[in-house]
Amino acid sequence: MKSLRFFCVLLLWCLVVNTHVFAKSSVWKVSKDGNHLFLGGTFHLLTQSDYPLPNAFERAYTDSMIVVLETDIQKFGAPEFQQTILQHTTYPDDQNITQFLTPDTLHTLEIYLAERGIPMTSMTKFKPGMLSVILTMIELQNLGLSGAGVDESFSSRALNDSKEIKHLETVYEQLEFLSTMGVGNENEFIEHTLNDMKNLPSMMGAMKNAWRKGDIEQLQKIALDPLAERFPKLYNSLLVERNTNWVPQIEQMLKTKDVEFVLFGALHLAGKESILNQLQKRGCDIERL
Repeated sequence: MKSLRFFCVLLLWCLVVNTHVFAKSSVWKVSKDGNHLFLGGTFHLLTQSDYPLPNAFERAYTDSMIVVLETDIQKFGAPEFQQTILQHTTYPDDQNITQFLTPDTLHTLEIYLAERGIPMTSMTKFKPGMLSVILTMIELQNLGLSGAGVDESFSSRALNDSKEIKHLETVYEQLEFLSTMGVGNENEFIEHTLNDMKNLPSMMGAMKNAWRKGDIEQLQKIALDPLAERFPKLYNSLLVERNTNWVPQIEQMLKTKDVEFVLFGALHLAGKESILNQLQKRGCDIERL
């Protein structure tokens, strides 16, 4: 199970400043007190045809000494970590997801899995966050969106180029998000996931096109606004709180001459509480590449 990709694609689902200030791109140069670094908004799952990436990514990577990722991709995807993931994302023996679903949602889930030849019994032990990710991944694989994304690509390159790699969060912090997503409103969460499957091809295509062009207004409209409206608690924990936790770390990086390339999901650049907006309010100069 490629659990890292499962988790990251859900962040896309879950997953600015006033955008007229900036030219269109997916990479920013952030400067303060004579030092600078680069921020890159990423798309977590791509196809081979999506490469090479826009030139701004290559320029930022080449000009950087350190690559900073959301979490340790290598550790999260390691076989020895898989058991830890399962322990946190599955129910104990006396529980399963069917206990939290209405008859209508359960029936829709049964039909969905039957049409894809997936036994219902293989899915019922997963908590809502993990189940949603698995269902989404099934569809994305059918669309060919199962290859390495921007984060994974630069993680591998940095390792090969012997660049220093740092992280904004631990793997256990990301696992906590995955294990608690949807808990407390399981039925609505799974119902929402199943309903969105109908529009997934067009939605993901639109999201990828918007990301590649740096159209964060469109990304916000497609993915961020619906999340904030339907699941405000999840919106706060996955985006607002994490942005707030990351900004001081980025500010600390700006206190040294080392140049970092900080990569995270593009939706962290959207909304009033975006990382760009917070950095600008703290006196940073922002320039799109």
